Amino acid sequence: MKRFLLPVLLVAPLAAQTFEVGLNVSRQQYPSHTSGLATGEPQDKTVVAGRFGYSFVDLGPALFQVTAAYQPKADTEFKVNGANTGVQLGQEYWGVGAMFNFKALVAVGAGVEYRSEKLSTPGLSTTYGRPWARVNAGYAFPTPLVKPFIGIEVAAPLVKKDYSDSLGQEDALKSFAPKLQIGIYGGIRF
Repeated sequence: MKRFLLPVLLVAPLAAQTFEVGLNVSRQQYPSHTSGLATGEPQDKTVVAGRFGYSFVDLGPALFQVTAAYQPKADTEFKVNGANTGVQLGQEYWGVGAMFNFKALVAVGAGVEYRSEKLSTPGLSTTYGRPWARVNAGYAFPTPLVKPFIGIEVAAPLVKKDYSDSLGQEDALKSFAPKLQIGIYGGIRF
């Protein structure tokens, strides 16, 4: 009996599909700012982030999930009046959040995520903590133990730093933080 019970106990959490591991490949968009006759703008950049999720409340048609994410540093060219400056804007983040995922043929989810973003240029860096809203829609493939999934995701910050000539260097850097992410999110649920 013990030999039979051990495999059942090991497989039961897999059948519950409470865990999610995914990869998000997104196009990140940045704001541009004008000061006098000069317009500074970081170029849009493709970034890759990993995410781990844990669903711990099943409300029937919806699951409540907590998430943790990390995006390694990605650099993008900073242009002034459309000309390359040779300056790179670096951005990376870690985040924690919560999502409601609604189960259907095409599943949809909505939630919030707190991101601690590290922004850097040569000789200057700062950390910018702010909440982001996330929405996604996708499809999970019906396989026996693990459920591969793929979908689209849009994320946008709920707060932003407005640019002005009177800002200090760190606040000016924060004003160039990403303003939108649109991408593909895929992984497995188990």
